[in-house]
Amino acid sequence: MTFVPGQPWFQDAVDLLDLRRQDRVLAVYTDPRQVRALATLVGKNGALTVVQPDRVVAEAIAELGLPHVEIFAHQLTGTERFGAFDALLCAVTTRPDLPLGAYGELPRRNLRPGGRLAIDLPAPDMLPLLRVAALELGIAEARLQCLCGPGDDALSDVLRNAGLRRVQSLLGSHLLHLESPHELVDLVADPMGLTDAERNDLGAALVRGTGSTAAVEVLAHRTRLQALR
Repeated sequence: MTFVPGQPWFQDAVDLLDLRRQDRVLAVYTDPRQVRALATLVGKNGALTVVQPDRVVAEAIAELGLPHVEIFAHQLTGTERFGAFDALLCAVTTRPDLPLGAYGELPRRNLRPGGRLAIDLPAPDMLPLLRVAALELGIAEARLQCLCGPGDDALSDVLRNAGLRRVQSLLGSHLLHLESPHELVDLVADPMGLTDAERNDLGAALVRGTGSTAAVEVLAHRTRLQALR
């Protein structure tokens, strides 16, 4: 099962890859729950290579003790060669610290001919409701950049310029089903660097914006593409 709670884009990206038993998969910026799901899909005869620049997260993945998973605690630049893989996955919640051109170079350098690519990133305005609430509170727009990724057109051009084939942009909007508006704050608090006071204020602002302290649905916009090497 690939379902990871709170990350519907991950499920969609994995479905795009059509992962099979014995596949060799390169997954970048994945977290422990994602890694466990991917490892189950490829099976003990497959191979999963994970690149995670956050050493704490990388160590948590290593602690899972999955025998067919290799982990690199490494900050990507896009120029790396890790091997020749059947599939490459990047389905990260917030925007990675990665040059735009790297999304084309990584698959070009690491996928075998015919290898499959799925990318699912924050769209240029991933969470409009949260952005409006944050700006009303005076939170600097620069701190929201982790929620602002590339657009479909820009990312498609990068992939095509790298020589990838069958580049296709797909609808990437998701309706997040949250137990409360505060759950949305939990999703972004660390990448935005929110203090405890800012978390409380942003949660209260979202309660006002949604008119609810209970379960809510929030729209998230994503940039979602697939391609072949």
